[in-house]
Amino acid sequence: MKPARLGPLALSAVLLVASCGTDDPEARIRAALAAAEAAAEARDVGFFRDFVGSGYSDERGNDREQLLNTLRGYFIAHQKIEVVSRIDEIRLEGVDAAHAIVHAGLVGQRSGEPVLGGLGGDLYRFEVELIRDGGEWRMIGAKWERGVGD
Repeated sequence: MKPARLGPLALSAVLLVASCGTDDPEARIRAALAAAEAAAEARDVGFFRDFVGSGYSDERGNDREQLLNTLRGYFIAHQKIEVVSRIDEIRLEGVDAAHAIVHAGLVGQRSGEPVLGGLGGDLYRFEVELIRDGGEWRMIGAKWERGVGD
């Protein structure tokens, strides 16, 4: 297994968290979401094991393990993943809860396929519920729609 490389997005997230301290929850949420984007591009299921809270559930009936299995399947099926995202809103709901709206474009190259023949992508709108757990922001719920953009 090759060592994980810290991509520019993950490095930016780490620097953002380090520079803003613990008093700016919105900056820490932005950093957590940027780290999630970098982890998706790195196909890092381990990151999501930590990021997705144990009480995760969504309107599709997925719990934490079902979501992690969906991610594993996507990561296995796609040898290369590129994500471009924009955080449209972060709404704090008290000191330990937040709601974020993120638009993301995902492009994946299917494993074993030629570069141009195996590409597939789409736009998504994610509504993410987060809680602060032990000082870290964790996702406890999400709603997503495909093909939504502005």
